[in-house]
Amino acid sequence: MSAVITSKTATNNAIECVLSASDSYIEILSIQAIEAQPGLVEVVIKTQFLNAKNPAEKRVKFRACIERSRLIELQQGISQFLEGSCVH
Repeated sequence: MSAVITSKTATNNAIECVLSASDSYIEILSIQAIEAQPGLVEVVIKTQFLNAKNPAEKRVKFRACIERSRLIELQQGISQFLEGSCVH
Protein backbone atom coordinates (compact mmCIF):
# COMPACT_ATOMS: atom_id res chain seq x y z
CA MET A 1 0.00 0.00 0.00
CA SER A 2 1.50 3.33 -1.00
CA ALA A 3 0.34 6.89 -1.17
CA VAL A 4 2.10 10.20 -1.56
CA ILE A 5 0.82 13.29 0.14
CA THR A 6 2.59 16.49 -0.87
CA SER A 7 2.24 19.91 0.63
CA LYS A 8 3.79 23.11 -0.52
CA THR A 9 3.23 26.36 1.28
CA ALA A 10 4.72 29.81 0.97
CA THR A 11 7.09 29.12 3.86
CA ASN A 12 8.28 25.55 3.29
CA ASN A 13 8.33 22.47 1.10
CA ALA A 14 7.39 19.07 2.45
CA ILE A 15 6.39 15.62 1.26
CA GLU A 16 4.95 12.64 3.11
CA CYS A 17 4.90 9.11 1.74
CA VAL A 18 3.52 5.90 3.23
CA LEU A 19 6.33 3.34 3.25
CA SER A 20 4.38 0.46 4.74
CA ALA A 21 0.81 -0.06 5.86
CA SER A 22 -1.38 -2.85 7.22
CA ASP A 23 -4.53 -3.11 9.30
CA SER A 24 -2.53 -2.41 12.46
CA TYR A 25 0.61 -0.48 11.43
CA ILE A 26 1.63 2.48 9.27
CA GLU A 27 5.15 3.72 8.54
CA ILE A 28 5.51 7.19 7.03
CA LEU A 29 8.49 8.99 5.47
CA SER A 30 8.52 12.78 5.51
CA ILE A 31 11.04 15.16 3.98
CA GLN A 32 10.95 18.85 4.76
CA ALA A 33 13.19 21.81 3.96
CA ILE A 34 14.75 23.50 6.98
CA GLU A 35 14.24 27.22 6.46
CA ALA A 36 16.77 28.30 9.10
CA GLN A 37 19.45 26.15 7.41
CA PRO A 38 19.30 26.67 3.62
CA GLY A 39 20.47 23.56 1.78
CA LEU A 40 19.46 21.19 4.59
CA VAL A 41 16.41 18.96 4.73
CA GLU A 42 14.93 16.99 7.62
CA VAL A 43 14.17 13.34 6.89
CA VAL A 44 11.85 11.64 9.38
CA ILE A 45 10.35 8.14 9.53
CA LYS A 46 7.35 7.81 11.85
CA THR A 47 5.35 4.79 12.91
CA GLN A 48 1.73 4.56 13.92
CA PHE A 49 0.25 1.53 15.67
CA LEU A 50 -3.47 1.48 14.94
CA ASN A 51 -4.21 -1.03 17.73
CA ALA A 52 -2.41 1.04 20.40
CA LYS A 53 -4.05 2.85 23.29
CA ASN A 54 -3.75 6.06 21.27
CA PRO A 55 -4.00 4.98 17.60
CA ALA A 56 -3.55 8.54 16.28
CA GLU A 57 -0.11 8.86 17.91
CA LYS A 58 2.85 8.86 15.53
CA ARG A 59 6.26 7.97 16.99
CA VAL A 60 9.53 9.07 15.47
CA LYS A 61 11.59 6.05 14.46
CA PHE A 62 14.34 7.93 12.60
CA ARG A 63 15.30 11.58 12.16
CA ALA A 64 18.25 13.11 10.32
CA CYS A 65 19.24 16.42 8.79
CA ILE A 66 20.72 15.86 5.36
CA GLU A 67 22.33 18.21 2.86
CA ARG A 68 20.18 18.67 -0.23
CA SER A 69 23.09 17.48 -2.42
CA ARG A 70 23.23 14.19 -0.45
CA LEU A 71 19.48 13.79 -0.87
CA ILE A 72 19.98 14.10 -4.63
CA GLU A 73 22.70 11.41 -4.45
CA LEU A 74 20.29 9.20 -2.51
CA GLN A 75 17.64 9.73 -5.19
CA GLN A 76 20.13 8.73 -7.88
CA GLY A 77 21.17 5.65 -5.89
CA ILE A 78 17.55 4.56 -5.47
CA SER A 79 16.95 5.06 -9.20
CA GLN A 80 20.01 2.93 -10.05
CA PHE A 81 18.84 0.22 -7.68
CA LEU A 82 15.34 0.17 -9.18
CA GLU A 83 16.66 0.11 -12.75
CA GLY A 84 18.86 -2.90 -11.99
CA SER A 85 16.37 -4.68 -9.79
CA CYS A 86 14.02 -7.45 -10.87
CA VAL A 87 11.70 -6.67 -7.95
CA HIS A 88 8.44 -5.06 -9.03
